[in-house]
Amino acid sequence: MQQVLLALLVITLPFQFGRHFWPQYSYLFGLKVDYLSPTVYLQDILIVLLIFNRRKEFFFFLKKSLRLAAVYCLLLIGNICFSLNPLVAFFAWLRVTELILFGIFVAQNTKQIVFLLDKILPFLLIFESVLGVWQVVRESSAGGLFWFFGERSFNILTPGIARAVWQGKVFLRPYGTFSHPNSLSGFILLSLLLLFSKDKISLLDKVAIVSGLILIILGFSRVIWLALFLLCLGCLLYYLLFKSCHGQLKLNFRYLFLLLYLPLMFFLFSRTEVQSQSYLMRQQLARVALDSIRTHLLLGLGLNNFIINLGQNTAGWQWFYWLQPVHNIFLLAASETGLVGLAAFLFFLVLTVRRLFNCYIVTLLKKSKKQDSKIAIYQLSKLVGKKLFLLAALMVIMFTGLFDHYWLTLIQNQLLFTLFLGLSWGRQNAKITL
Repeated sequence: MQQVLLALLVITLPFQFGRHFWPQYSYLFGLKVDYLSPTVYLQDILIVLLIFNRRKEFFFFLKKSLRLAAVYCLLLIGNICFSLNPLVAFFAWLRVTELILFGIFVAQNTKQIVFLLDKILPFLLIFESVLGVWQVVRESSAGGLFWFFGERSFNILTPGIARAVWQGKVFLRPYGTFSHPNSLSGFILLSLLLLFSKDKISLLDKVAIVSGLILIILGFSRVIWLALFLLCLGCLLYYLLFKSCHGQLKLNFRYLFLLLYLPLMFFLFSRTEVQSQSYLMRQQLARVALDSIRTHLLLGLGLNNFIINLGQNTAGWQWFYWLQPVHNIFLLAASETGLVGLAAFLFFLVLTVRRLFNCYIVTLLKKSKKQDSKIAIYQLSKLVGKKLFLLAALMVIMFTGLFDHYWLTLIQNQLLFTLFLGLSWGRQNAKITL
């Protein structure tokens, strides 16, 4: 039963098939706002069933972590009580609690998760790429059956739709089954990192990687381009500095990938410009976030209440197409949960990075103290090349999170973020070799 549920959950990672509810508070200026709508997704049902199936293990875990659970409950209750809209905060905390329990489940079942990702992820990337390219060619959504996977109905003339300009030509950016091309590009980049870190890249993996990279290029997310450029640069330096020193530099798929996409990402990033309107609106959202932090310093506005604050304190026409959270996950955490929530969030991220660093590097260096320094460096280079994808993925999330909010607000990215955190805290994360 557990294996079936887990497989279904991995298969549905990039989809957003759910049931929205529209109470009165989910409307602002007469518009339906998705972020304020309580929504039950198919993934929610699968996660609840997985947790119920392992309820004894979770009860045992909670008994061992009563103090931590008590602190979490105090933060939850305080944030809800002092929020602008307690119901919005309540439903948001339900989702956070569910994701935390899912992260614990992932940490306890790392082998199963990695095996399923290995088998299923290439097909998901190819599916999203085919759908995204088809949307660009059609200049509209594909419709039909794809609606059930989460594709929204739109075309290039839809107000507020994401468009890009290249060589004077305007075209639709691909959405896939996501809410925005930036969200899709972030999901694809982390998925590519997983596939690229495998010991043996199969033909199917190569097709998925190339397909995903085509989608990232068409997505026109400059932040993702820059993140991919930095990743390629780091990998290329690793191969040149370590592999060539030991006569292992071979012209394989990885090297060809790096040699091709490193200059391509630089070219694309340097030949495009940030749209002034987009920059100004993000800047104003950041100012609203900073103002809300000053007025709600400790416990914040309430989880998922940023948009409500936006509607209460600014002119409606100004935000007609920008009723969105601030495009920075750290400002968003601080504005909605206060300095207490931000400190907890940052503390957990630091602990996670520290755990990965200790598992992958410090342990190896201790074992290599009595060995020749060249052997130790070589062993360290192998470890970095094969097993530090989790650390790299978290760095990508934090970097892209400086410029967008989707890792904390959109279901597919929330699940992938939780997945990486769970794998980072897994019992056997040091043995993961995708």
